[in-house]
Amino acid sequence: MSPLSDPPCSSRSLPRETSVLYEVHGGVAHVTLHRPHVSNAIDVDLARSLDEAIRRADADPAAGAVLLSGTGRVFCAGGDIAAMNAASDRPAFLASLATAAHGAVRAMEALTKPLVAAVQGTAAGAGFSFVLGADIVLAGRSAKFVTAYTSIGLTPDGGLSWLLPRAVGQQRALELLMTSAPLDAERAQTLGIVNRVCDDPDVAGTAHDLAVRLAARPTRALGEARRLVRSSWAHTLEAHLDQEAETIARVSAGDEAAALMARFLDRPSARSEGRVR
Repeated sequence: MSPLSDPPCSSRSLPRETSVLYEVHGGVAHVTLHRPHVSNAIDVDLARSLDEAIRRADADPAAGAVLLSGTGRVFCAGGDIAAMNAASDRPAFLASLATAAHGAVRAMEALTKPLVAAVQGTAAGAGFSFVLGADIVLAGRSAKFVTAYTSIGLTPDGGLSWLLPRAVGQQRALELLMTSAPLDAERAQTLGIVNRVCDDPDVAGTAHDLAVRLAARPTRALGEARRLVRSSWAHTLEAHLDQEAETIARVSAGDEAAALMARFLDRPSARSEGRVR
């Protein structure tokens, strides 16, 4: 795994930054939070580097899917509380940290490729938000999800107050934010936050295998389907139906759809039936 300044699969030059690692293999862009000495706590550099890494993965022709994970035993402890406490101007520091984290959240939302999150240990605060930005979440049995903010007298950022109620409903989101009660992996799966729970040693490999399978699927179709689902919250049904009609027509004109439809019709079963089911 290489820092952003030393990409193994791209010639693009990026500023030296080791708090997020980037590597592509198996058609998957591995984006890894890499501050293990502080449980991958988010500072401004990490947030900006994550923003850059997600955008880089989106533009990388070698990557058909993105896998987000963390180095070490913890996925992400949330914002760097020690740095917050040491800041000479705490409001200005928090504003800059939230702004940087929000850039990463926006990059995830705009991503045109499937995004898988592999969670080990704890995902807290904005780290929880990063998990909710993924399309499919795999978690180890020891994983914990906690909103954290109100326990230290703060309010949500990282999009958590927007993402969480859409995942679990308003009342559950309010309970989780007000109590900061941690969710274990099984409960998080029951609530719809986690798609699959794995034994801890299997999380990384299982998530990579899933991301490889997604990367092998039609990239443009998956990206547009992702966009449609994520944008549906902002539309009326009538407006969204128009979006669906426009999108399927536009995508059908591309080489990807043409090749896959021709391949489907060329199957022996399709030729013998003379029709598409």
